[in-house]
Amino acid sequence: MAQGSDTFSELSQYTLDRHSMRLLPEPFCRRHSVVVLGKVDAQAADAPVPIGMVDPDNQALRFRISDFLQRPIQPVKLNRYEIESALRTGFGAGAHTKSDLVIHQRPPSRQPPTPVELVDDLLAGAFERKASDIHIESYRDDVDLRYRIDGILHQAYTDMDPESVKEVVSRIKILAGMDITEHRRPQDGRIRAVIARSEEHKVVDYRVSVVPSPGGEDVVIRVLDSSAGLVPVSKLGMNPDTERLFLNLLSNPEGLILVTGPTGSGKTTTLYGALAQLNDGRKKIITAEDPIEYYVPKVNQKEVSPQMSHAMLLRALLRQDPNVMLVGEIRDLETGSMALNAAATGHVVLGTLHTADAVGAVGRLRGLELDDADIADSLLAVLAQRLVRRICPQCEAPAEPTRKQLDLLGPLLEGIQPRTGMGCEECRHTGYRGRTGIYELLVVDSGMQDLIAQGGHSAQLRRHARAHGFRTLVEDALEKIASGQTTLAELVRVIPYRQIMAAREDRQQGQKA
Repeated sequence: MAQGSDTFSELSQYTLDRHSMRLLPEPFCRRHSVVVLGKVDAQAADAPVPIGMVDPDNQALRFRISDFLQRPIQPVKLNRYEIESALRTGFGAGAHTKSDLVIHQRPPSRQPPTPVELVDDLLAGAFERKASDIHIESYRDDVDLRYRIDGILHQAYTDMDPESVKEVVSRIKILAGMDITEHRRPQDGRIRAVIARSEEHKVVDYRVSVVPSPGGEDVVIRVLDSSAGLVPVSKLGMNPDTERLFLNLLSNPEGLILVTGPTGSGKTTTLYGALAQLNDGRKKIITAEDPIEYYVPKVNQKEVSPQMSHAMLLRALLRQDPNVMLVGEIRDLETGSMALNAAATGHVVLGTLHTADAVGAVGRLRGLELDDADIADSLLAVLAQRLVRRICPQCEAPAEPTRKQLDLLGPLLEGIQPRTGMGCEECRHTGYRGRTGIYELLVVDSGMQDLIAQGGHSAQLRRHARAHGFRTLVEDALEKIASGQTTLAELVRVIPYRQIMAAREDRQQGQKA
């Protein structure tokens, strides 16, 4: 007998177990908008099975489900969107997912691939390689296909040639909603694909940029795997002290927290992790994004459009009674002024800047002609970051610094035994698998506030920060090298020369003292 309850519930209150969800046939679940919730214990035959339903009062449907499972059920009222979301977890994208194409595994063939097959192969290939970007580069007598994996571009074999690449680009333009007759202006678009591999169905979004070149048109496609989920702050790679301090700052009732670094340094991942940390159901969280890269459950995400500029959107969002705002990139005086004003009037504001280090964020805000006093009042902290590749655990081994690394890093290497990856099948002979972050977190304390308000220059701000325990990107990277997480080569690759020299001078002065 089914046990009833028509109280409204949230999907997030339940775990989703794919094996349990498949106890009911997919067509039945989709037709009647029902889903098995939680993990079903086969031994506990009398325990009611929670069933998400749009209409928990439908007695006939409840009896059918109970009869099918041979178990009592506990109806749980969910809305249709939540049930569709749960079914995607249990059965993949399904027939109801809106997508531009479905990519099936193609059997080997001796025939040259068609443009349609070439596009399918490069989109699926990026997903399978865990690439973040696809680059198609057209030259007068050649075509290059490259995938960016863990921040590094890797050349890939392609059947495209200078003739067929034109049809490939046209196919991509059609899928991304671009004008295929326009070859002289840059265009942007988006593709949603369902990648079908045996029983697995993954929904992947691709952000497409097409730019004219002397050899035709170049295409760069950013891969946005929404199924990868949010990375919690605890998994970003911060050391315990930095993580603890960052989480304390997020719990502040107001203030501007900036995440800085170059393109591809993981700023968006960090911000979404911060939003997930803040999203406890008691706060109104609103974002202004250009564009939305990943959808975050229960966060009010808004996208900049030709009809609604970034500044216009931010003004509107301030009237939506938010507790937390993500303002995207602060790139001009207007958005900067609104971010500082919101942070000073009882809002937690998260944003990004393109700066080389944390202290440089103050100079960048000044460069937007923002007032020193406003910056000092509103700026709470700046997190600067880079992404470094992790050493492959299957082939790691001790390593010796090269002569070039010794000359560059000098005293910074004292007491450190570097390691490296030798290359194996697991890491595609690169020596690396995955990435982690390196961070420096600048907290604007009362002394720093005074320096900023008085117009103190970067060197003064840096001296104050160092005197109060500020750890630099170089120090964090050296700690990860010492613990065998990454290599000296990665430190040199991602951290600017000037910062390495500054860290070296600090170390030498410390030794003299």
